[in-house]
Amino acid sequence: MLSSQRLGGMEEGYLYKPIEGLQGPCKSADHDLEHRKRMPCIQAIGQCYPDYQFTPETFEKLYCSDKFPYDEKLKDWVRKLVHQSGIETIPSSINPEQFDKEAIPYDPSIPVDEHNLYRRAKDPWCPTTHERSLIWEKFAPKLTIGAAKDVIREWGGDPMTITHVITNTSSGTHMPGLDLAVVDALGLKNIRQRICVDNTGCYGSFSALTVAQAFCAAEPDAVVLVTCTEVCSVHINKHSKDRSEILGNIIFGDGATSAILSAGKKGDWQMSPIRMVTAPPSTRDYVSVKLTDQGYLLYLSKYLAPCLHTAVKPMWRDMLKDALGVKDSHDCDWAVHPGGKAVINVFHSEDLEMNLSKEDLEPSWESLRHHGNLAAPSILLVVKAALERTAQTEQDKVFVIGFGPGMVIKYYGLTRKE
Repeated sequence: MLSSQRLGGMEEGYLYKPIEGLQGPCKSADHDLEHRKRMPCIQAIGQCYPDYQFTPETFEKLYCSDKFPYDEKLKDWVRKLVHQSGIETIPSSINPEQFDKEAIPYDPSIPVDEHNLYRRAKDPWCPTTHERSLIWEKFAPKLTIGAAKDVIREWGGDPMTITHVITNTSSGTHMPGLDLAVVDALGLKNIRQRICVDNTGCYGSFSALTVAQAFCAAEPDAVVLVTCTEVCSVHINKHSKDRSEILGNIIFGDGATSAILSAGKKGDWQMSPIRMVTAPPSTRDYVSVKLTDQGYLLYLSKYLAPCLHTAVKPMWRDMLKDALGVKDSHDCDWAVHPGGKAVINVFHSEDLEMNLSKEDLEPSWESLRHHGNLAAPSILLVVKAALERTAQTEQDKVFVIGFGPGMVIKYYGLTRKE
């Protein structure tokens, strides 16, 4: 049953909804050891961000003004939320200066751009899905290409040796997809397969990396480029009055991360197979994204952190053993998806007996502080920081864990290849 412990970052008075029954992790009983030997190494991780930033003051200025139809009680809750979220800045494709100005009288002849998306809307401060999509279509390819170029620089290899391209996004859509945008922009000529792994939310990078693992296991000479991209700033919705919907509007940001995977050599960071744990059907709406006439509705339930707590508590030691062959939380460094203050605090809960300090989860807290929750791109930022940090911690193992819509938890380990 669900723990009754209250977690930091949760509003007082919330009742924890009990859940029972977890499915997974599942693996081959006969071929798992053989499968592990074929797992690829992460050769490099890249990143790219838009030019603007939102701050707590940005959201307070918008949500607590007469631009949004909120009563004083809801405005007070928003003020408390944004200033206690642990977030200082969130990358944004949208210029926040427009929130300092008055709405523009609606004129369909005025082109939509990042400087006026919300100001020029026919329904003031609430653009249509089409208008939001125009900005997504402008920035998602740019961020994806920027992250791809950055990881290639970090890697230092020949981009013409890249054999597979995998892209991921959940904040918008366009066909042809971001995979072709990357291939065309980089002039990649030797691509055997490219695939879009979309609409998987915050565990999007785990999904994309799972496909990359399969490519590398099947073709030992594969060199796989993975990108994860989100443009969430286009989905702010003044008609969201449910607190879980407002939370979804406020903590998500824009950006892209990327990785190069290949068989690697001795000493490289080799992955373990990515595993999955699925919570029962009663949790399906705890994290959700739904398309509406006013863009995507991003929903984060107040039961999300308690659900994660319930799932992790009985099985985190088994997860560590499966991914890294260790049982103690201090036998490795940690990369936890920065899904929010309450989510990271789950891993500090005393009754989990992990005994992880703020310093132990510093990469996650720093990512949340400076980027908010970028959804799929976030965990690769944390992994990059955790791998770099091993030079100081002298660890040769990193445990990576995240979650997303479903409710689904995914994890893997990184160890030095022998």
